[in-house]
Amino acid sequence: MNLFGTRENRKTVELLRKLDVFQDLTFNEALEVDELLHERVYEEGEMIFEEGDIGHGIFVVVSGKVRVDASHEMLKEAVLEFGPGEMLGELTLFEEAPRFASVIAVERTTVVALFRSEFSSLLTRNTKIGVKVLVRLSTTMCRRMRHLLFHESHLPNL
Repeated sequence: MNLFGTRENRKTVELLRKLDVFQDLTFNEALEVDELLHERVYEEGEMIFEEGDIGHGIFVVVSGKVRVDASHEMLKEAVLEFGPGEMLGELTLFEEAPRFASVIAVERTTVVALFRSEFSSLLTRNTKIGVKVLVRLSTTMCRRMRHLLFHESHLPNL
């Protein structure tokens, strides 16, 4: 009897728990969230999403690097590269709206996506997990807002 699934499941869940948005989750909570995630690999130069596309959820970079190309003046001053552990598109978990920018893989990149419908389901099914993820999302969004509005250099760039 294997209480925690396969060795591969354990490895995947431990990797998931290293990502900022999921780091407060217990092993079993991360295992539950893992079932909701969609993994995708993008090759160098491949478009992950385009500015103006309707967003349906967040993307978390597992490995590799992506670049954000934005036409909005406020975003042009920010350093717009994301690497392992960083998330993008978090506003679309709360509002299905057009994306602010295009995101392109700078190198071979693996991401996991959490879509709005799965996130909503998680919030009703397991409030404890949902709250932990919401706190992490809120912290990241607040940090990014302060950085953009007040040009605080000590904060991570968008």
